[in-house]
Amino acid sequence: MELIAMALIVAVIIVGQYLLYEKTGLKKVYYRLSISTPEAFENDVIEIVEEIENAKWLPLVWVRSEISCSPWLTFKGQTLTGDRNDRDEQRGLISGIFVLRGYRKCRRVWKVKCEKRGVMTIDNVIITASDLFGLSKRAMVLEVTDTVRVLPVPAEMDMGELSGDLFIGNMQVRRFVLPDPFMISGAREYTGREPMNRIHWLQTARTGNLMAYKNEFTTERRILIILNMQRSANAHGQPMNLSILEAQIKAAAFALDCCAKANAECALAVNAAERLYVSPNSGYAHVMNVLRRLAELENVCGERLDDMMMSLDCNEFTDIILITPCVTELTCEILEGLSNGGKCCKVFTTGLSENILPPVCETVHIPRGIREVR
Repeated sequence: MELIAMALIVAVIIVGQYLLYEKTGLKKVYYRLSISTPEAFENDVIEIVEEIENAKWLPLVWVRSEISCSPWLTFKGQTLTGDRNDRDEQRGLISGIFVLRGYRKCRRVWKVKCEKRGVMTIDNVIITASDLFGLSKRAMVLEVTDTVRVLPVPAEMDMGELSGDLFIGNMQVRRFVLPDPFMISGAREYTGREPMNRIHWLQTARTGNLMAYKNEFTTERRILIILNMQRSANAHGQPMNLSILEAQIKAAAFALDCCAKANAECALAVNAAERLYVSPNSGYAHVMNVLRRLAELENVCGERLDDMMMSLDCNEFTDIILITPCVTELTCEILEGLSNGGKCCKVFTTGLSENILPPVCETVHIPRGIREVR
């Protein structure tokens, strides 16, 4: 009889706690998720913060949270497997277990690494609560709209491969309206028309005659970066190889970084699904704006490279940087015409031979491949 009584008591406890957790397990349970920053660069480590509160007397002995996010957000200790291209179709999962007494709050911080450029999203969070024996499992789905924009990083390209006069703020020209007072190339004889602050006193002392500063004529250096999304010379409607696309975007970021360091104006043109054109400007804010547009680029080509280049007005630019995996005969003719018109033309590519391009264009190799995940 005692065993039967004890069994009945245990059964009543099990059934009672089951019914209790089944009815009130997720009542007055509040959950909040936040991201430490809305914007980061590739390989940056950001924080995803979870806060869960149990605002009732009943303790929660087992609460599980499952965060559905972009597969390119990987938390510390996670091992990635499978093909990297296929992972774009999958969703990542960050799972955590909480134990909460009554009227308690818990906060957990996840260290998450941004593996790839793009707009990474957190879609929803599933909260599951269980009783003492795992018999009752109540779940609720919380919609979350937090995103983080991951900006591309510049490619690791050798600056020695570039011309010495490419990324500078000013370039010398033969004729202009007025000489540049900041571009001093030497000294000349004093004519009597120069103000006193233009007299070169050091050369005057050396020669014994009055000498004035000699200035060169300059014009502003302005660079057009053309990013080609066309996969091959004969096909533009197919998506580009992922490693080539990411390498080209990093090359565009490299060119933007060089322009920012030299304070030279730059513009960007991309034959995306809808043509992307960012007007020329300079400064940190402009470069960051262009990087944001590059981060949001999708692997879709909207028009042929030759059609876009022929429609662009290149007269206001002094330098043309073409980032492309392929060229046609018309592309080479366009580049040669721009070079003959006084433009400095560069081609950044992952695999084109220099023999294919016009000799007037300098070819720069883009490192290709995706970094190993550590």
